[in-house]
Amino acid sequence: MAAAAEKNALDRGFKKNVRPWLELAEDLVNLSLDKQLSVPQIAVMGDQSSGKSSVLEALSGVPFPRGSGLVTRCPTRLIMRKAQQGERWAAVASTTSSSQQHSVSTPAALTSMIERLTETLTQGPSGFSTESIVVKLTSPDVPDLTVIDLPGIVRTTTEGQSGNVIGDVNGLINNYLAQERTIILAVIPANQDIATVDILERAQQVDPTGVRTLGVLTKPDLIGPGSEDEVLAVLQNERKPLKLGYIMVKNRSQKELKENMTTADARSAEKSFFSQHPVFGTVDPERFGVENLTEQLTKLLVSRIQQELIPMKNEVEKSLHKVRLELKSLESLGASETPSDRQKLLVTLTQEYMRHLTDCVRGEYRDRLIVTNPNLRLYTRALSIFAELQQRIQATAPNFRDANFVAHLTRQMDSLRGRELPGFMSAQSFYMFIQEYIDAWKAPAIMAVTQLRALSLEVATQLCEAIALSYPVLRDAYRGVASRILEQSEEDCTKGLSELIKREKDPFTINDFLQAHINKLRYDRFTSAVGQAFRRQSSGHDSFASAKEEVAASLKSWYRQTHGVNSSANAEDMSAILEAYWHLAAKRFVDNACMLLDERVMGELVNKMQEHCYVFVHDENKLTEFFEEDSEMVQRRTTLTAKRDRLSKANAAMANIQIERSFGKGPMPVRTTLAVGSCGIGLQLAEENGKMVVRGFRDMPEGVENPGQTAGVLIGDMIDQVNGEHVGSFGEGIGKLKLLPPNNMANIVFLREKRNASALGANAV
Repeated sequence: MAAAAEKNALDRGFKKNVRPWLELAEDLVNLSLDKQLSVPQIAVMGDQSSGKSSVLEALSGVPFPRGSGLVTRCPTRLIMRKAQQGERWAAVASTTSSSQQHSVSTPAALTSMIERLTETLTQGPSGFSTESIVVKLTSPDVPDLTVIDLPGIVRTTTEGQSGNVIGDVNGLINNYLAQERTIILAVIPANQDIATVDILERAQQVDPTGVRTLGVLTKPDLIGPGSEDEVLAVLQNERKPLKLGYIMVKNRSQKELKENMTTADARSAEKSFFSQHPVFGTVDPERFGVENLTEQLTKLLVSRIQQELIPMKNEVEKSLHKVRLELKSLESLGASETPSDRQKLLVTLTQEYMRHLTDCVRGEYRDRLIVTNPNLRLYTRALSIFAELQQRIQATAPNFRDANFVAHLTRQMDSLRGRELPGFMSAQSFYMFIQEYIDAWKAPAIMAVTQLRALSLEVATQLCEAIALSYPVLRDAYRGVASRILEQSEEDCTKGLSELIKREKDPFTINDFLQAHINKLRYDRFTSAVGQAFRRQSSGHDSFASAKEEVAASLKSWYRQTHGVNSSANAEDMSAILEAYWHLAAKRFVDNACMLLDERVMGELVNKMQEHCYVFVHDENKLTEFFEEDSEMVQRRTTLTAKRDRLSKANAAMANIQIERSFGKGPMPVRTTLAVGSCGIGLQLAEENGKMVVRGFRDMPEGVENPGQTAGVLIGDMIDQVNGEHVGSFGEGIGKLKLLPPNNMANIVFLREKRNASALGANAV
């Protein structure tokens, strides 16, 4: 008896706390968050004529439309709330496709309204719709519970039905099945072989462990003689087991409905049927009846909402953060109603644009816009063009050490020989050869200019789109200015590169590198000749003298060939000098070319852009055109603002229910994510017993939300942690909050309890 009394007390306490959780789920759905956030819900699923509508009728007392075939042709969301003392039966029906609501005062009228709304949504007696009917029912005889009735699984179409109905119904059911927070109420006729039940197979695919699937066995009076043991094995979770198990119910038959059997009589008849049944009467009575089904569904739904509260809140906060960031990118930097406003706005936008463009060109990536968008890092991307230029210049180098190159050089030098004395090289030959090689640098240099111009215009355009997102005409004007500047810069830079090439074709250096490199080349050749001489000597020498003589002969031959007074020797020497000077000149040219590109293309863009843009300040016609907002951007901003408001309300609702849950149990930690604005986090804080207590909210500039209120912070909350660091004292906490960088998110843990305390003095943060 004591145990039963304790259970009843717990049940009463549970039922008392049911409604706030159900209202939270409804709030999330009403905020249209069920399309962005999987909200815990119960979906009734099964074959056509499996008894789904009868189960809903038993739960609500409303005679849902019955029949054979596809009776339920659109989802029906049934929101039941137990009436308070003295409150009458009432219902309001509507659809998700219309804001119009229809009030009814009797169950029969509600049945007719459901049929009428079904016809409206499905546009005929054989149609189908994914839009939902929403019924809000208040009655003394219903539990606090919300369920969704889905159309039955269709296998064949009937006369007048579209061939698409099978796929449409399957798609709708699969959509609900796939939602991980949806409780699957699988309705199964008890007289059907459990192995052939389609809905259980589908549920197992998305819920293999059965943690969110509850089986409801209907029509027990139709079980054939001798089949009771098989049904009992299912009911006792031995066949096709589910984590949540099965419950069997007996609803009113068509005959009993025609005889106007009351709901109370139906429940009494149900109890008598199971208690007096020769097989089912021996089983735990909690496995039977609509009342037990109602209680289990309520507990399941509420516990599911409680379990998912923190994950849902985290999802909402992440979405809210993304929406706020996108909204911030769409915000205007000022008003544009009057000519003066438009002038100020143009100056502000131009300054903002130039500040970012300068950082892009200089490679100083401090601003978040550039940090989060690698495509805007102009100087970093320009370095790739510089590296590519260097590679292309290196690729033009002749193979100075190749024997064929030296032979060709010999022939060229012989063909150019004039009055030089034997043993002397012609300086004119050196000039001619090096000029020919340097000419090959022109094409890579011109390509680099073209690439850098295109890259600079790309970055300048993307920056326009980010800074002046809402003003397409202004963006086009900025891009036009940048394009004209870069066209001129490309022309000037091309001329500058031609001058560099011309200068390099007139060889000159006082750099020690040339002499050192020539000496190194000659030393390398000598070392190679010595190595070859030793490798070529035969191994059959009987004395050191004979070996020495053979090596010496080889080296003498090499010396005569490379240092003798002949064309071959001159060509070898010329090859070393050409190679040394080519490398020196190539390094110098690449450095000078890259500096020229930097100065004449990117540098000139920064220097001239601001000057050209400010010309528009005194052109009122242009200003008027500039600040006509893009209609798509306006619509996008409106949509995001509405979404932000919905997410903020949802976040606050979930935060509030966390507080209610913690009443009487001491302070409860509540994690929140706040947007740090120019005015901090918008809280007024007081020191009470060494704690930081919220005592109010700061006034914010017009059109700016208070971050604290938006995140669901309440007066009386105490700050416990800031970005994972514990707050030890009031002064320490103020210091941590003041270090929070603007335009970032802060993770703050508050301690919440029910208390009324007076403000002892406030510090705005």
